[in-house]
Parts: sequence; C-alpha cells; structure tokens
Amino acid sequence: MPSGAPLAAPGRRLLTAALILLAAALSLTPISNNDIFLHLRTGTIILDTGAVPRVDDYSVLARGRPFVAHEWLAGVIFRLVQRLGGAHGFDALIVLKFLIAAATLLVLRRVAARLGADDRIAAACGAFVVFLAAARVMERPHLFSYLLTAGCLLWLARRRARARTPLGLKTVAPLILMQVLWTNLHGSFLLGPVIVLIAAAAAGIEGLFADRAGRGAGLAEARRLALTSLLLVGACLLNPYGVALLRFPFALTGSAFMGQIYEWLPPYTEPFRSTCMAREYLIWVLVGGVAHGVSLARARRRGLPPGGLFPALLFGALLALSLRMNRNVTDFALATFPGVAAAIPVSAAFRRAPARGSAALAAAVSAVAMLVAVFGYPLGRGTVRHTGFGLGPGIPVAAADYVEAQHLRGAVFNTYAAGAYLVYRFHPGVRVAMDSRNDVYGETLWTEYTRACAAPDDLGKFLARLDAGFAFLEWSQQGFTTTAAALRALPGGWRPVYFDDEAAVYVAADGPHADLASRDAYAILEPSLFRPGSWSPEVAARALPETDRAVAASHGAYIARVMRIEALRTLGRGDEADREEAGVVAADPPLFHIQVLLGMAHAVRGEAAPATARFQRALELNPASDAARQGLALLERSGTR
Repeated sequence: MPSGAPLAAPGRRLLTAALILLAAALSLTPISNNDIFLHLRTGTIILDTGAVPRVDDYSVLARGRPFVAHEWLAGVIFRLVQRLGGAHGFDALIVLKFLIAAATLLVLRRVAARLGADDRIAAACGAFVVFLAAARVMERPHLFSYLLTAGCLLWLARRRARARTPLGLKTVAPLILMQVLWTNLHGSFLLGPVIVLIAAAAAGIEGLFADRAGRGAGLAEARRLALTSLLLVGACLLNPYGVALLRFPFALTGSAFMGQIYEWLPPYTEPFRSTCMAREYLIWVLVGGVAHGVSLARARRRGLPPGGLFPALLFGALLALSLRMNRNVTDFALATFPGVAAAIPVSAAFRRAPARGSAALAAAVSAVAMLVAVFGYPLGRGTVRHTGFGLGPGIPVAAADYVEAQHLRGAVFNTYAAGAYLVYRFHPGVRVAMDSRNDVYGETLWTEYTRACAAPDDLGKFLARLDAGFAFLEWSQQGFTTTAAALRALPGGWRPVYFDDEAAVYVAADGPHADLASRDAYAILEPSLFRPGSWSPEVAARALPETDRAVAASHGAYIARVMRIEALRTLGRGDEADREEAGVVAADPPLFHIQVLLGMAHAVRGEAAPATARFQRALELNPASDAARQGLALLERSGTR
C-alpha cells in the first residue's frame, strides 16, 4: 500500500516554508469581490446593536422583507479585523485571508500524513491544489468553510488512527463546536454532517466485506459515525434563526434565477471553461480518479490503504457536487487532496529515501511563488490577479467619493455589483435598488430590475417606484450601454455628473439635485454611449472643454482621455491627439474597452496599423471581446489590415 516515510525535520521545514510562501503569493491580493462590503455592514450593525438582522433595511423595494443573515458571524469577524487594522483595515482583511488559506493548507497536509501519504507527494499535491483554489480565495465567508472542512477531515483521520474506540462527549465535542461555528459562518455548513456520513458509509462497506471480527467492528463504527452525523445536524440548530437556517441552503440553491450567477453555473458551461481553473480542475479530476482507481485495485491484493474507502467515496461525492456548480470546485479540490496524495503509489526505493528531492521540490514551489508575486496569478486568458494590498481596481471608490462629497442621499438606481459597496459606504443614508442578496429580492423583483436595465419605459417605472434621486452605473459592464441609453432617453434630462473608468453617477436636470446637474452635468460626454467617429467638428468643439473637466475630476481616467483624443483629432489637432494617445498606450491600462475605443478611432479614419495593434491588445486583455474581433474582421474585409 502507498505509505510514505516521514521526512527529517529540515526537509519538512523546507517544504512547509515553500507552501506558506506560495499561499502568501496567491492570497495576499487586493480585495476585488463585492460581497465583503455587505458582510462588513452587517457586522457593524450586529456589533453596534447586539442583534442579528431579521428584516432587510439596505434596499428600497425589498425593505422589510425577511433577511436571513446566514453568515452573520463571518461579518462580525471581518468587521472586528477591519477595526483592528485601523487605517489599514482592508489590508488586515487581506492578511486574515492569507492566514486562513495557509492554516487550511497546513491542516490538510497533516491529514494527508495521517492517511499515510508521502510528505513530498503531499507537498506537491498541496501546491497544485492551492494554486487551483486561489481563484476562490477571497475575503468571503467561504474561507472559513475551507478551514472547517480541513478540521473535520483531521478529526476523522485521527478517529480512524485510534482503532475506532467508542465515542464519548469529550471525543465528539471538538467536532460539534466546529459544526456550530460553521453553521453561523457559512451556508455550506451541511457539508460537515455529509462528510461524516460518507465516512460512516465507508466504514459500513468495509465491514460488510471484512471477516467476521472485522465485520462487527466496521458496522459498529458505521453506526457511531452515522449517529455523530445526526448530532452535527442537531448542532446546526444553534443559530439565531433556528430551523429556518437549515432550510435556507435548499431555498437558495433551488432558486431558478441563481443560474444567472457565474459561480452557480456548472463547470462545463462556457464562462468557467475559459478559465485557467477549469484546466487545473480537469487535471485534478484525472489525477485523483486514476490514483484512487489504482489504490482500490491494489487493495484486492495488499489490503485497504490507511484511510480505507473513505477518501475514494469522498472524492466521488464531492466531484458530483462540483459538477453541479463551479463554486464547489475549490471545496472538491481542497477536501480531496489528502486522500489523493495518500492514494498515489510510490516505490519502495522512494520511501526508503525520504529526504531525496525535498530540497528540489521546495525550490520549485518557491520559484512558482516568486513568479506569481512578480507576474500575477492567471485567472484566464488575458486576466491576471496581482499580489498587493488595498482595494482592487474593480471597486468604484472614486465614484462613491463623489457621491459622498456631493451629499447624495436617498434611493439610488445602481448596477448589481455596486450595491454592496454602496450599502457599506452609505447605509442608512442611501438605500439601493439591488445588491447580491438574491434570497432577499426574489425572482419577481430581480426580473423587474433586469427589465428596467434594458428598456426606457420599464426603467422609468422602476425609477418612479424607487423615487430615485440618482443613478450609479458601472458603465463598462456588459449590457449597460442599453441601460445608459434608456436613462438618457427618459424625460427629466438624466445626465452623468461624474464618471471614471469604473462607474458613472447620473442625476436628473429637473430632479432633487437640479443644482448639481446644472453645475456638473456633461451635455456631450457619455462613457457608455461614446463611439469614435460619431462627433462632428461642432460637437467636438463643445466636447473638448468637457473632456478637460472630466480628466481633472476623475484624476486622469482613461475613458476621459480617450474622449479628449477623439475631440482633438476631430478638430484637426492631430499632434496633440498623438501625444495624448502615446501617453495612454505607454501606460497600457488593463482595460480592454479602452483599447477597443482607440482601435475604433483609428479604424474609422482608415489607419489600419494602429487600429490593428489596439484591437489585438484588447484581445490579449479579453479574448472574449466581440468588439475587438469585429474590428479586426472589418479591417480584414476592407483590405486595410
């Protein structure tokens, strides 16, 4: 059976240091997810009031509806860590993310050792899996579920190593405590009882195929573990919502419109297939499947591996779960890594020389960590996440700062992803139209919101229901060109008063912020609707001073600079436009739509070489860009490329 000899202390320390270095490079990254901001606001409310929310108060139209803050404890922890960090509160959350990721990896490595895995094999598998999982290592409550899954697996591994002694309160208490914490930290808490139940099934199957003495022991252990699983389900009731929280995961996953959310889509759908994680997932499925197949085949001649049937059954069950939605891919990879590492066969010579290769493996893992730290972690073709601190570029901080400076309050019509950040920054002074708590809004309200984003008539009715004083749109997101056009077509003169590369703020000329509209509204500039080659010299002459104002107000946003380039070229001031564009090209912003707009500006003027270069750069940044591909195709058909 595959069983590794323990490494000497220096070899173990080298591998441990290399794995921690890799975890640091992959997890010490700027905050880029929007959900953390809802958790921070909920945590603040709980700490300030001493009560867990039960009805919604963040939104306009869902206000007063039931709100199950099922991850309330995670919100409290996040908020406490942020407060502890003071002025560097977001950096403190990033450090917490790293510590949880590193602790999860180290606990799972210990589980692998308990299952008999060679330390070098376990380190190699751990490095691969943590690389695979890095795309989902974010400041969100599911981080805690990874650590608690590792803790549950360690309990089971220790349990098996103790020859299946009777279970007592002292033995089960740590597992029950972990389950109570899990229930209040993340919605995947039912995974705990399920994992223990899988272990019970494994023990039962082993007992059925054992001799008479082994059969009794195996079936007895199966009964003990099944009872433990039931105890864990009972422990789930220790939460502020009681039985309602146990129903919550099923209600959420059963919602039809959750299929529109990326992480809830199966891994074989296009959005996930195009990621680097998809390839790594496929490799892990193949490696794990082969390893367990070989291990079970060898078991017929040499007996079961130290972990028994449990690792193989767990692999199959979590693989099935991961095939339902891609958010479970990381859970599958992390939870199965100890069992796969233990199932990989190693030669007797390899086992007799435990130090061989540890230094080289540690050096290789460290080299990967350094490459990630320097060049970033590839999420997909053209998409890279870099090591660093603070808030990532996708968070609309500057636009929110404008809202704060202008004291905009009341109801806001906002894009889905921006809702959480607006709640964090402005609740209760501002209430949003939509955020990522899909369970609160429900399918009907979600449908009304999506229709409002697409049609002026529906948008007008939705704004009236909201009594919205302003709109906050992440204008570069797919589909929001239609929303911006609908907003502009409404009676009342809705116009942008601020925009940058992330978001735009709109108010109505005859609304409650008429004075602000009179002072800051852009009559010509509209980032979502801007198309090079569409301005006449008269329009360009009116647009140029607006572009100067937009560049200054947004501290040099690239979209404002691209509009300025267009105005200058249209007015025949080509040398100035060339100098401005040279600055943008030299900066090489990782914004594919900026590259597309620059390419379009050259294409409409018949300048094939610079147009081709900009479209190709756009495709490097976003291989899925239809606009870039269409631009290149038009150049090809026209014979100018």
